Amino acid sequence: PATGERVLCRHPFIEQKRVAVIPKRVIKLHSLVFDGKNGVVSGQPTLNETRRFVNDQVNRTRADLLRYINPGEYKVSVSENTFRFLHHLWQSETPVRELR
Repeated sequence: PATGERVLCRHPFIEQKRVAVIPKRVIKLHSLVFDGKNGVVSGQPTLNETRRFVNDQVNRTRADLLRYINPGEYKVSVSENTFRFLHHLWQSETPVRELR
């Protein structure tokens, strides 16, 4: 998605639950690490850098999601393409019962 562009988000399993959002900012979550032809593309972070990153992410997580007793529900939405792919995969892998 791009900043300021409308995106349709859907509940992964409930078809009727959907919402249109316009993001104020977009954070890139992935970066290329390994290219099949060229091997490793970028340097790997050190163990301490990785530890700092993970601790920072845990500290940004809402406290109600991290509590041990009665944790809050972590809601997930997916894009329209991911929703359709998930349901196609689900349908193709679910065995069809035969009635006689």
